[in-house]
Amino acid sequence: MATLRDLSKHLGISVTQVSRALNGHDDVSAATKQRVAEAARELGYSANRSARMLKSGRSGIVAMVIDTAAERDVPDVLMAGVIGLSTVFARRDTQLIVHAMPEGADPVDTYAKLARSGLIEGFIVVNPQSAADPRIAFLTDEGVPFAVHGRDRTAPDYPFVDIDNHAVGNMLTTHLMTLGHRRIALVDGPAEAAFSAARLRGYRAALETGGLPFDPQLVHQVPMTELVGSQIMAALLDTSVRPTAVIAGNTMLAAGIYATISAHGLHVGTDISVIAHDDGLPRHPSADFVPALTVTESAIADAFEPLADVLLARISDRRAPTQSRMLAVRLVQRNSVQPPSQR
Repeated sequence: MATLRDLSKHLGISVTQVSRALNGHDDVSAATKQRVAEAARELGYSANRSARMLKSGRSGIVAMVIDTAAERDVPDVLMAGVIGLSTVFARRDTQLIVHAMPEGADPVDTYAKLARSGLIEGFIVVNPQSAADPRIAFLTDEGVPFAVHGRDRTAPDYPFVDIDNHAVGNMLTTHLMTLGHRRIALVDGPAEAAFSAARLRGYRAALETGGLPFDPQLVHQVPMTELVGSQIMAALLDTSVRPTAVIAGNTMLAAGIYATISAHGLHVGTDISVIAHDDGLPRHPSADFVPALTVTESAIADAFEPLADVLLARISDRRAPTQSRMLAVRLVQRNSVQPPSQR
């Protein structure tokens, strides 16, 4: 493994200058910092974290705690998050560790042990709950830096990266209503999830605006897997008055919904319209569905860079104004949505 002395010899500058460039000191030019960073990558230099912590009081380590029970059914989402976040933090000379919380463990106790270890500089919090999330309350009270993927309230005072899920639910429902659909089912994530609760509010607001009644029998807040999507669609087809359109919370649910519609000898679009929110999951690309799936689109991957930025900004200066990001969502119209069948 390369050392500071190796970098110094390779670049023809002093060890002190190399060290100050790597640590971002203002008296080193941007051009020199770039040269040193490129040489460090080329030679495989990695700073000794123990030495850096002794010198600066910084470990360069952040953590993400996952609930093994909640994540078991959605490995695609988990792996996308772990790989994506690890990559962007590594580019910022920060190590992301993933702590798998045992089933039944107290989340606050888990965060407390990690926060008080002295090794973790901050946390990425995922899957916030729709009520006041106790993890967020604990980290706020303890003054521990954190950033949330999502949010547990409309206007939080902590760093977060999110999309407007109320607008997503409203947009999906309104698009179907514009085409003439009046019996619209919603199949989305668990009721306690903040994003799912927000989408349900958007769905209900769109129905109210369109003068349509809210029917709780058409709403299913469930684990977001292909199997569950298939099972819920079967139940919806077994009702006396079938929905003419179904909103799926992600493309995994949509895949199961498609499969059941086909198994019943029906056709997506012409018999039952299907629309979904697309997180950009690699194994379920919405454009590859047959027929291609109409979606609101905002890839999970778009959140990784902003999450790293807002967390590291809070770690760097806890007194600075809170930084948060709202990501764009766009409607992509394809053939899975058509006006309701008159048969």
